[in-house]
Amino acid sequence: MMVRILTIIPLLFLLTGCWSSQELDKSALVHGIGLDKSDGQLRISVEIIKPTGPSEQGGGEGGGGNGQNILLERDADSLIQGAREFIKDAKRRLYFEHTRLWVIGEELAKDNFIDYLDESRRDQMFRLNSYLFITEEKPIDILGTSTLYEDLSSAEIVSALEQTQYIAEFTSVKMYEFYKLIEGPIPNAYLPIIRTKKEKGKAITSIDGTAVINTYKMVGKLNTDETVGLNVLLNKVKGGSKTVSRSKTVSLNDKEKISVEIKKLETEINPTLDGNQLEAYLKIEIEGTLADNTTNRNINDQWISKVEEEVSNQTEKSVRLTLNKLQKVIKTDISGIGLETYRKYPKQWKNVQSEWNEIFSNADIMIDVHTNITHQGLINKSVEKNHKKPYNNPYKR
Repeated sequence: MMVRILTIIPLLFLLTGCWSSQELDKSALVHGIGLDKSDGQLRISVEIIKPTGPSEQGGGEGGGGNGQNILLERDADSLIQGAREFIKDAKRRLYFEHTRLWVIGEELAKDNFIDYLDESRRDQMFRLNSYLFITEEKPIDILGTSTLYEDLSSAEIVSALEQTQYIAEFTSVKMYEFYKLIEGPIPNAYLPIIRTKKEKGKAITSIDGTAVINTYKMVGKLNTDETVGLNVLLNKVKGGSKTVSRSKTVSLNDKEKISVEIKKLETEINPTLDGNQLEAYLKIEIEGTLADNTTNRNINDQWISKVEEEVSNQTEKSVRLTLNKLQKVIKTDISGIGLETYRKYPKQWKNVQSEWNEIFSNADIMIDVHTNITHQGLINKSVEKNHKKPYNNPYKR
């Protein structure tokens, strides 16, 4: 028994905790960071979670009107300088271990904004799994919008990015993914665009479109439809839906719609490089289920085939729309075609790398889409909306 006691006592000293620990209610934990230009300096915005003590349970007044956050803004020459000078306002040192969101103002994004992010991976305090956004508005306005569910705007925006299995209209990019793109064989990247919109008199955030980055600068934008095409090209569609309406293939009228829920989408890119001439063949395979059918047509194999054909046509149109924008307007390859070319032709790549965006802009790209509806739901027939009443109906009007 004495031996056990003598063994346990030394172990108790290992449970004393960390001598340099920081109490949560004495810390300024940053969850969101905004960066933008300001008269030759860097304008830094931060969203800090408001600590609550025993007398503050249930929250209080905070920045942005959410009750649980504090918004601060300051101009500085660098991120580290701004972080230190925030102590004057926050009365506490800022901690960035919990930062999940970076919002870059468009004016800064059109400059070489990568330099201002250097500390994000040089200092171990920052998280490389945080998310990046571009905004046309002031970053502090994004961080200060009203929330629907969360206490912090940053937390709510990040939670939306975890729903990509249900929607293909926006893409998400983490910090380490962004650096991987710009340091790859093609220094191009893409970031989601975030805006505010009015909802019952309140401003809330909405992810809408994609910013195109070429050599560390924002050079153009994709709208929502073009972003869907980009996600198809990048093989990043985890879910979503396609709605067939006013289709010549299925002979629908203005009010009839058919929706297909996407369960699986795979894109295979096969490039052919001959000198400076590029051809690419895109094979896109879609699997889905019939989500709804507002027509009065019965479902059979022939009808299903027509719906599959129309979904394929719409997908091809969406991808072609994106490629036209990237090739003819922005002239920047973020499609994944360049990366596949690099993998297939590593020796030839060094001869074309410096002029790749121009080669991509003149490339001939073929698209082949095949859709397979694997399930039609629990019923075959649709609701008969215009059926005739029996002749002997006792309830005639």
